Amino acid sequence: MKKSLLATLVASIALSPIASAADINFSGYGSIRGGLLVDDDIVPQFFGYDDQIDFKNESLFALQAKANLNEAWSATIVLQAQGENDFDVEARWAYLNYQLSPETTISFGRFALPYFRNSDTQDIGYSHNYSRLPKSIYLGEEYDIIEGVRFVHDTFLGDGDLSFKGSYGSFSGQVSGVGFELDSILQASVEYSYEWFSAFAGILLADATFDTKDSLDAALLATLPGYTIENNTVLNPASTTVYNMEDLYADDDEGLYWSTGFTIDYENWLFNAEYAAYEIEDSFSEETQAMYFSLGYRFERMVISLVHQDFDFDYEYEQANSADPFINAFVIGVTDSFFKPDAYDAQGIHIRYDADQGVAYKFELTQINNELADKSATLLTFGVDFVY
Repeated sequence: MKKSLLATLVASIALSPIASAADINFSGYGSIRGGLLVDDDIVPQFFGYDDQIDFKNESLFALQAKANLNEAWSATIVLQAQGENDFDVEARWAYLNYQLSPETTISFGRFALPYFRNSDTQDIGYSHNYSRLPKSIYLGEEYDIIEGVRFVHDTFLGDGDLSFKGSYGSFSGQVSGVGFELDSILQASVEYSYEWFSAFAGILLADATFDTKDSLDAALLATLPGYTIENNTVLNPASTTVYNMEDLYADDDEGLYWSTGFTIDYENWLFNAEYAAYEIEDSFSEETQAMYFSLGYRFERMVISLVHQDFDFDYEYEQANSADPFINAFVIGVTDSFFKPDAYDAQGIHIRYDADQGVAYKFELTQINNELADKSATLLTFGVDFVY
């Protein structure tokens, strides 16, 4: 019902007199991708595949409609159907643009949050040379999309191009099945391009909340019999106060996120690198440190890229601050259980072949090494990316 209603809505708008007056332009993109794990001692987090071939997980289709309302105002909606969501159609982007000047645009509504250099285009497989953007940076989480306002200013600096983006908004949804909110998101990023070189840097601040209070309380009570929790305060069996659980909850705590990267596109050689670090302060969250770099070579219709990824955490255990060693052991154990299974490094080869205008074949072979288990898996993906 949801799909048919959206399809009917788009068709109705396109055929209406208003659509003709508003000058609606349609375009779109999509991916058909299959993948599986071979030699899988482990099933890595974030990569989305197991030892059974899957053509659904990363396949998607999208239709974009842009309406120019007048010289200053325009409206854009992107309807996207992703395989991992059973191809249910959603309004991936939906925003109103105001052209303040030839160099400056203000957007209102639902749009991509530009954490990284390719945040605005990470769903568009045709826009990059990888089979999939490196997962160490591009996790594809729900909070990549927010509701709010965005400011974009493009100008020249010397002989190069300078682009600034600033966003303010909020997100409410889920991450790995857990309720998650980001409030008062304040983001800024800048990108500079000159001939064959470009560099990117960005920062984000937000008030973050994870719905983990009940699960953390239950875990502590199950792990430490005789301990109790009253008003977020932990009491030992002697009824002595030993810990404040507020130190462990992520409840309206400050999240800090920053990233940087650069690209070299010189003659036929391509080099890309990105690094990001983020954490939720005064909570169970440890600082995540993620990066990738790639070296590629462009042939006539083919690009071959070698990619290294690393995803790890800075274990400082700052919240293990109790005088009770059992509490500290619990906090460290919880922290490790949240993060250590996800740490990995990976090495892979990606091949892109431009079969025709708007159509690219993709192939990837990547070995993923889990640092905690000291085991690995080999990921194979293949597919077609297209734009129209």
